[in-house]
Amino acid sequence: SYYGRLLQALRESGQDPDDWLIVYLSDHGEMLGEHGIWEKARFYEASVRVPLIIRWPRRFTGGRVVCENVSLCDLFATLCDLAGIPCQPGVDSRSLVPLLEGRSKAWSDEVVSQIRRRGRDHVMIKRGALKYQYYGADIPEVLFDLAGDPGETRNLADAPEHADAMRAFRARLAELGYGSDARSDYVNAGYDPGVAVAP
Repeated sequence: SYYGRLLQALRESGQDPDDWLIVYLSDHGEMLGEHGIWEKARFYEASVRVPLIIRWPRRFTGGRVVCENVSLCDLFATLCDLAGIPCQPGVDSRSLVPLLEGRSKAWSDEVVSQIRRRGRDHVMIKRGALKYQYYGADIPEVLFDLAGDPGETRNLADAPEHADAMRAFRARLAELGYGSDARSDYVNAGYDPGVAVAP
């Protein structure tokens, strides 16, 4: 793997990889035909879930898999935290250090992703295993429960047992400034409608 090659290159150059903070990640994925889609056009896991490995044995030992929802946006606050630099107020980023240390109790298990496609805002909100998707007022909302449906084949948006979750997702959507009930006072600092915010 390229990750292994990076560690080997450090060793070959006389460096100790354990002295380095290494962050391995990728941009969004491509669907490559899954669900009949060839590009990032919907918020399926194949396009929004990306690898993220943080390695720094001098600080984090034992290794662990983090199952909570995190965002690539969280890397800014994480790197600031690890460097001992205060994170700017108002930045949409959370330090992953508590999760890296195995402390997840206070973690807000939500990620939000937004893309603008053909002049229309598409929004995904994921909390725990539930993933809500909004593609505009004239397109049906989507809700997947990844715990029971990891292949994302059953839309549960109209399922009575998820009515409370749908109300909560719609309220959060409006709070973020989207949908028919969008709050007009919401300000997304640094928002660029041409840039995707990946989870």
